[in-house]
Amino acid sequence: MAKRVRVSLILVSCGLLLYAAMGAVLSKSQSSSDTTYRDLGVYSEVLSRIQQDYVTKPSLKKVTRGAIRGLLSALDPYSTYFTAKEYQDYLAHPKPGPGKIGIYVSKRMGYTTIVSILPGSPAAQAGIEPGDLLDTLEDRPTRGLSVVQLNRILDGAPGTTVHLSVIRGDRGAPLQLALTREILPPPPVEAKMVDGHTAYLHVLTFNPGKTREIAAKLKQLIAQGSTQIVLDLRDCAGGSEKEGEETANLFLNHGLITYLAGQRFPRKNIMAEPSNQITQLPLVVLTNMSTAGPAEIVAAAILDNHRGDVVGERTFGVGVYQQMIPVGDGSALLLSVAKYYTPNGQQINGYGVTPNVIQPARPNEVSLNPQPFPPSQMGGKNDLQFQRALEILDQKSSTAKVA
Repeated sequence: MAKRVRVSLILVSCGLLLYAAMGAVLSKSQSSSDTTYRDLGVYSEVLSRIQQDYVTKPSLKKVTRGAIRGLLSALDPYSTYFTAKEYQDYLAHPKPGPGKIGIYVSKRMGYTTIVSILPGSPAAQAGIEPGDLLDTLEDRPTRGLSVVQLNRILDGAPGTTVHLSVIRGDRGAPLQLALTREILPPPPVEAKMVDGHTAYLHVLTFNPGKTREIAAKLKQLIAQGSTQIVLDLRDCAGGSEKEGEETANLFLNHGLITYLAGQRFPRKNIMAEPSNQITQLPLVVLTNMSTAGPAEIVAAAILDNHRGDVVGERTFGVGVYQQMIPVGDGSALLLSVAKYYTPNGQQINGYGVTPNVIQPARPNEVSLNPQPFPPSQMGGKNDLQFQRALEILDQKSSTAKVA
């Protein structure tokens, strides 16, 4: 047998075996297993037709990699296939950067969506807004890239340039941009006293150490006489889930904060530790469509434990736990093996957290398609969501006094 034929058979076999393995992981019953093997037969037939009838002789290696990536993209936008070279690069540099342009991206219906933007970042200075679509990145269409791959292309050495095109609903042609990566320090928590007795804290990322920063600033405001709290998590999309869990615990002395669960991932409950709570003051959390990831854990924990109200718009919906799984040929899968859930059992990923008080950012705005609200006006008199939070807190205060 010719060497080319042997190599082709090996590649095809690897692709089919991976497909079967993925099917076995996804199947939960004999009937679903039967369906998997029927689908495998279809895959085999399609591959045979490609070999025999395609206009030119195809690269089976390329076809197999495309099939693998297609399998993963059908699961979620975060699961990723790394070739052997890409896997070695990932091991050497698991966190790309440190230069960034200041955007957080995810995917919805296959389109790469800019979820949130760091104030003062190159992206913010270029006029990019939450809700814009990232069309191409370094001349590559983003539809075929996972979120992990997108982030590894977006980040790089400080001072280097990244080329991208952005689509906005009210703009015809994509906006072509070339942005210079910078080292962006995590934005500090904005903390201030409002109307003489309300502590207002705006958190934009949950980077390591953020819970300590929130706790310190909250204690300062309480010492100044705060009797109620507005925790603003609008436009907060990045950081560590652990920081989100610990921040939720600042306001809870008992109860379930969140839990992780997957097909073969035993349920893991994250419970509130009574000693970590620092206040029982009345609380409202603000959210919008740019609230994602760790911030959603905080909002859901406060809402489902009846610790406070959540005001604003439904959050974006990001919450997966991933593991790297090496494959025999030196490649690897970064696979989502579990998802985060709210205390009431709602999957966060893809669904988000729905506030118990829906309040658009602008008068008569449809909350399913909100327009970005200027960060500079958040926490001010023109901020309808913030003003609604104050109304709720004042009503509860009045009710408590009457009682």
